[in-house]
Amino acid sequence: MFTRLFAACSLSMTLLVSPALSQPTNANHPQDHELEQSRSQANSLSRAFNAAAKEIEPSVVFIQRRNLITPVRRDIFGRIIARGEATFQDSGLGSGVIVSDDGYVITNNHVIANAEQLEVRLIDGRSYLANVVGSDPETDVAVLKIDAEHLVSASFGDSDGLEVGDWVLAVGSPFGLSNTVTAGIVSALGRQGVLEQTQRMNPNQPRVLYEEFIQTDAAINPGNSGGPMVDLDGKIVGINTAIYSKSGGGSIGLSFAIPSAIVERVMRSIVESGSVVRGWLGVTMTDLTPEDRAMFGDSEGVLISDVLPGSPAAEAGLEDGDIIYSFDGREIDSVNRLRNSIAISGIDHPADLSYIREGKAYTTKVKLTELETYKREMLGVVELPQTGMSVIELRPDVNNFLEIDPSMKGVVIYEVHPDSPARRAGLMAQDRLLRVGGREIEHTEQLASLFAKGDDRSGLTVEVARGNRQGRTTLYPER
Repeated sequence: MFTRLFAACSLSMTLLVSPALSQPTNANHPQDHELEQSRSQANSLSRAFNAAAKEIEPSVVFIQRRNLITPVRRDIFGRIIARGEATFQDSGLGSGVIVSDDGYVITNNHVIANAEQLEVRLIDGRSYLANVVGSDPETDVAVLKIDAEHLVSASFGDSDGLEVGDWVLAVGSPFGLSNTVTAGIVSALGRQGVLEQTQRMNPNQPRVLYEEFIQTDAAINPGNSGGPMVDLDGKIVGINTAIYSKSGGGSIGLSFAIPSAIVERVMRSIVESGSVVRGWLGVTMTDLTPEDRAMFGDSEGVLISDVLPGSPAAEAGLEDGDIIYSFDGREIDSVNRLRNSIAISGIDHPADLSYIREGKAYTTKVKLTELETYKREMLGVVELPQTGMSVIELRPDVNNFLEIDPSMKGVVIYEVHPDSPARRAGLMAQDRLLRVGGREIEHTEQLASLFAKGDDRSGLTVEVARGNRQGRTTLYPER
């Protein structure tokens, strides 16, 4: 019986094995062919990642932020006194990217804000102290300059040509791990409002007003800020800026980058003039509703609901009811995109503007007016030269423009100049002045007389509200 069982097993094994020996080669299996094709496609994508990473890596830099720290101690009466000399200590880190052979570096404003020393470290180990050419808190872009030779600069790509699903790489120094490359796809375009949570958690951080973020699932972590997002050609299509995280920790697959179309124009303005000059068109506009699109023939663009008399828009011949679908070479599909395009266009050249009126397409040229000039006139900005700051008085129309509670009253700081008494006192733009010298502040006229009479030796106590917090400082006006 044992023999018969063994033989049966042998026979069964023979029957199972023999057909395999008579099968054609594996290459003829349809499944194997599909597997080989998939493997080939994966290898092609891998090689594309390799090439893009090699293209951008020499241009990516690590940025170390430092501030002067003075050691202190308390004496027997509890007073704080200095103990030793002030020294530079590391206070933050980030990333950046070299964009010119003569040493211009792009990064985020929040990476370099309030730094007293910035060190830029290259991939080959060389380190340089960087100068801040200029920064633009309203787009979170900053431009640095290093004095170095034999630099490898990166090129800008076309962020306006990106589509959802495109592959991108994010390069930077997360947690100080330099030249880390992560990959993902473009998850969404034109995101706005994503920094509201970050700015609620960090009220001292300047508000980013012009948001048009590229969303990606490429992992971006602390230290990646300011580094490049590139396409598969290794060209910059964005600057990594923010992540969404409920706990304030690392990436959860929601990362955001400033489009290169915005970065490049902001950089050019900063390099040429040291600051960003924003344009103003002078229209009230709304996004097209589905009903609007049906009425106007599935048009893309924004609808003009009002043209201000004497504005650049009026001079260009625009009218209520026109639909703007292109501005300065950028396709327009939302109010946010047009607002951002106007803000970064500059005022040094006429911009092409395309619109639809009564079913017909037209193109005209429009020369923008400087937004800051218009804003100061409309807001009623008052300069306080003794303090190095300017202020505005809150009223319903001003509050509406600033997008704050219409019922809020008082006086808000509009601007604080560098190296001024106000800056040295720690005051910031958007601080609301509650009391100065013990007097409650309701009107700008009060401040002019208070600071003119102030004692420059003892200073004036200033109480402010910043976000949900209140604070107090001493301001020493100049005479």
